[in-house]
Amino acid sequence: MPIKRLSPKAQSLIEYVAVILVIIAVCIAVGLYYQRSLQGKYRQTGDALGGGEQYTP
Repeated sequence: MPIKRLSPKAQSLIEYVAVILVIIAVCIAVGLYYQRSLQGKYRQTGDALGGGEQYTP
């Protein structure tokens, strides 16, 4: 059974979509890393200002 070849335009389109998906995945991963980093900095600052104690009304 012969393999059907894609036209050069279709192959280019598939390659562009694959590159864009990789870029989106990297952006999501970097965003999650950055978010966790900020949360850690906020927690570290809160612990320093509050003496490590949680808020109790």
